[in-house]
Amino acid sequence: MHNDLIQIDTYNRQRALELENFIVEAPAGAGKTELLTQRYLKLLARVEAPEEIIALTFTNKAAAEMRNRILMSLEAAENNTLIDAPHKQVTRDLAIKALAHAKNNGWQLLSQPARLRIQTMDALCSSLARQMPLLSRFGGQPIISLDADAHYQAAAQQALAQVASESSLDDIVSTALRFMQNDIEKLTKLLANMLAKRDQWLPLVGEHANITADEIAENVANALAELIEQKLALTLKAIPISIQLQLMPLMRFAASNVQPDHLLQALADWESPLSESVGDLSTWQALAGGLLTKDGTFRKNPNINDGFPAKDKNHPEYDEYKQQFAYLTELIADPQTLDSVRHLPSVDLDLITKDCANIKAFAQLLQLATAHLWTTFQAANEVDFVAIAQSASYALENERGATDLALKLDYKIAHLLVDEFQDTSPTQMRLIEQLTLGWQPDDGRTLFCVGDPMQSIYRFRKADVSLFLQASKFGIGQLPLTPLKLTRNNRSHPQVVRWINTTFKSIFPTADNITQAAISYRTFIATKDASADEGVCVHPLVLDSDEESEQAKLIEARYVADLITTEQKNNPENKIVVLVRSRNHLNDLVSVIRRDYAHIRFQAVEIESLNDRQTVLDALSLTRAMLHRADRVHWLNMLRAPWCGLTLADLHSLAHDNHFATIWQLMQDENRLQMLSSDGQQRLRHMHDILNEAFQHQGRMPLRRWLESTWLKLGGADTLISAGDNRDIQAFFDLVEKTARGFVIDFNQLDTAMQKLFAQPDITANDNLQFLTIHASKGLEFDTVILPALNRKPLNPDSPMMLWEKVPVCNHRALIATPFAKKIKGQVSNYDFLKALETERIDNETARLLYVAATRSIQKLHLVAAVKKSQKDEIKPVAKSLLSLLWPSVEAQFLAATTINAQAQNVLRLQDFTPQLKRLKAPCLPDLLKHTNIQSAYISPDNSDNSASNTLLNIAADTGTLTHLYMEMIANIGLAAWPINRIHACAPAMQLWFKQKGHAAENIDTYVNTVINALCKTVESADCAWLLQASETRQSELSITTIDPLGQPQEHRIDLTFIEQDTKMEKRWIIDYKLTFSEDGADLDLLAEQHRPQLSRYAVLFEHEGLPIQTAVFFLAHGKLVLL
Repeated sequence: MHNDLIQIDTYNRQRALELENFIVEAPAGAGKTELLTQRYLKLLARVEAPEEIIALTFTNKAAAEMRNRILMSLEAAENNTLIDAPHKQVTRDLAIKALAHAKNNGWQLLSQPARLRIQTMDALCSSLARQMPLLSRFGGQPIISLDADAHYQAAAQQALAQVASESSLDDIVSTALRFMQNDIEKLTKLLANMLAKRDQWLPLVGEHANITADEIAENVANALAELIEQKLALTLKAIPISIQLQLMPLMRFAASNVQPDHLLQALADWESPLSESVGDLSTWQALAGGLLTKDGTFRKNPNINDGFPAKDKNHPEYDEYKQQFAYLTELIADPQTLDSVRHLPSVDLDLITKDCANIKAFAQLLQLATAHLWTTFQAANEVDFVAIAQSASYALENERGATDLALKLDYKIAHLLVDEFQDTSPTQMRLIEQLTLGWQPDDGRTLFCVGDPMQSIYRFRKADVSLFLQASKFGIGQLPLTPLKLTRNNRSHPQVVRWINTTFKSIFPTADNITQAAISYRTFIATKDASADEGVCVHPLVLDSDEESEQAKLIEARYVADLITTEQKNNPENKIVVLVRSRNHLNDLVSVIRRDYAHIRFQAVEIESLNDRQTVLDALSLTRAMLHRADRVHWLNMLRAPWCGLTLADLHSLAHDNHFATIWQLMQDENRLQMLSSDGQQRLRHMHDILNEAFQHQGRMPLRRWLESTWLKLGGADTLISAGDNRDIQAFFDLVEKTARGFVIDFNQLDTAMQKLFAQPDITANDNLQFLTIHASKGLEFDTVILPALNRKPLNPDSPMMLWEKVPVCNHRALIATPFAKKIKGQVSNYDFLKALETERIDNETARLLYVAATRSIQKLHLVAAVKKSQKDEIKPVAKSLLSLLWPSVEAQFLAATTINAQAQNVLRLQDFTPQLKRLKAPCLPDLLKHTNIQSAYISPDNSDNSASNTLLNIAADTGTLTHLYMEMIANIGLAAWPINRIHACAPAMQLWFKQKGHAAENIDTYVNTVINALCKTVESADCAWLLQASETRQSELSITTIDPLGQPQEHRIDLTFIEQDTKMEKRWIIDYKLTFSEDGADLDLLAEQHRPQLSRYAVLFEHEGLPIQTAVFFLAHGKLVLL
């Protein structure tokens, strides 16, 4: 078999390079990108212009990888680089021919790579929309919104407001509200959710806009009947006529022994074999009820209740019937197929007609909401990805057929390549159909689609793997495609591949099914040589039944942390990944590592929500409290936060006996303050002074600036621990600025937006250990893959108020729509059927998700799961968990595992339950501003003494001093934490600083602008980014004391110094900041020379290191570094 698969793979790879239309299945690790590169190079050697080839993929990363592969292949051919692998000889030969053809035509591809049209689907749609802005309904090019929920909500509200104000639309809104039980919020939410996926239903609404509800009902009934007959056809295969003929007398006998109202009475006159016709549905369901238990398994010992009386010597046939029953059920290999018949609805036209009256009303309401969505988009100059795709589609084809742009593209595009085709959505499939409209198999134009249906895991993004199956079977549009399959895995070692093949063959469905989005398993073979340190390891963690769920999670988290430690120790250079089904499955592991495994550094991309970061939660409490003085909870949170740090005892003394006054009012009660500890009084008075000044400035500056200034003044920056904290807090204030309307924040909108933002990864950690979701890992590979939390239960799917979809039926897609219906025992509604169908698809995708996780592994795969014993001492996986899929393969290891004693493992420890809080030692100003005698560093009071004359002051020295103070702060906190808006937020602090230095109020704004402009120019400069990059040797405002010839101490203050370690030889840098401004910037070299003597004195201080020394002046107002 191995050699056969190798031959098939080799032949199909060669075949895929021929100028025909193909759809290629390439399993994980098959070298799909290499094949695409070869195909592209082959075409490049034949076309008249490189723009005739378009390669489409779904992510910018994948597009960049394909472009780089092609350019590197061309460059290697140009430079005749040695080939490091035999399979790359094909790519080299194709690249040589492509390069020669390009040179003959003067394309200059290596210097003009933009001529290679390799882009994402979204980029292509945007390009099409831009080319025909009027036809595509854009007046200009709007901004693409990544989160359009607010627009959907606004459009839904506007549509309902219009309906409420126009009497001609009363019937629509009354029907919709009656169905939603007069809950306007639910109706608004339903409309908003539907608008987000309008690309799926809007064409259907258009198709049925001008027909009656009765006609819609007839269409739905026909589609439903066709789907049911597809299911019955599968059942007929499982129970063919030959078995039915033997079952007939058996089931007639059973029917004769039950009550008149028993389900089996439908089989009392069963004389003719059942077919796939919907008319036989009730009989099929009766047969299923007679043969199967409620759990869907065959009855092992049918009794009198099932129509089979007990053994009777007077009736020997009773026993014969039971024996015949057992024999026939053994012949039926798949009870699940028969069981599925019990979950099919009847085709009740009257009920469907009633449903369609509601659907018709919703369709009209949705059309109206869509119109309002366009006006909402136009007002905001934003659109979502759906709007871009729809506009591109309209640019290619309108009511009259193909547009001029479509005809123009048809002339220009000769070859279309689509990567990751298994992730195609119906809208994207429509785009491909429009781009290839009119193409014929032998006209010289080709369509090449490649992907792995076993890796289709993006249904939540509207990807539909059934489109892959449809294209393989029926082609795309009128264009037939030849299916090819690759069978090699060039990634994983043999033991890993063998385990994957053996395990997933039983996990995946036995056959492809378009309707159920089911993909059968495709076996592949390993091409890597075996190694000693490879394979799949199962780690069963079996716990007693009385263990708490949280204990189980902690035990598993510690086990995984120990496993990571072992892997890193044994193979320090290997890349390790921890993959989980859901982000929250990593929460316990991350907490345990941060608490007890400080040596483990990891990168976690989009794993930790901003809502889970304490620094952000503290800032959120500050925001809520300052905007709502009666918000008692967040005021107490704010006083508990590190910048104030009141103890629980002091908080109780402050607020326990007065529930009517606000916390702010209580803070001003001197008698109440005396009840606090001396430390608490000091902290609270400090907090009071800062907030009091802040409230005096409320409404006088932008909200973000007001809040961030207060946060900085409180010492918020001092509570940050890592550079990641800096980026997180800036992301929070950015979000505040985005969601604010003047001085008002919609906190519901802010909370929703925060749920979609994630903490930044640790940029100081290398990528040898990563924590990812399985979805995020697709396309990546790692030496070692660890899959923990396999026994976690997934979230229960929602029950939407309406199910409306175009389901695949044969070679077309038919409409079935139904509103929500309550579950009635013993009945299957159309809603139940569609929901069950969606559940089947989700279950099938879950199997593919597990496959994607396993196939990321190169060398090792670790499977970790914690399972609690039942009260009966049984070991079973959680239903719908990933472990439940693996159970047939791993059950023996779990049954043989030793039960873990949580107490012996010391799992329950005090620090596990005590929050790790940070508390500033004493209320104080930010350290860098202490010595400047500022009473309020970031909020300026109204009173100041401006009696001193500015003429007596050294203005240049003061502006320079303040600029140096902020440069030190920027260097210490990190450049990333100082965007332009944060610098502007410090203006009040700067104003106060100059006031306390005695400068006249009318001149202060000029001085502040000088400092702000210099700092803004600095943080935006490339020179500053290089100077302040992460370095353990970097020191800001370094003070060195020496003894002069007279024996007196002399202090030297160096603005910035560090050792450059990225060169062959280490070098000591000494930088001096200067605020000097040159009008044209041309004489900066001359200005720098004036400071050479000073920097030379600094250089002497470091001569003992024996390192080369480079001195330089950094001109802050220009953002320029000048070397001396």
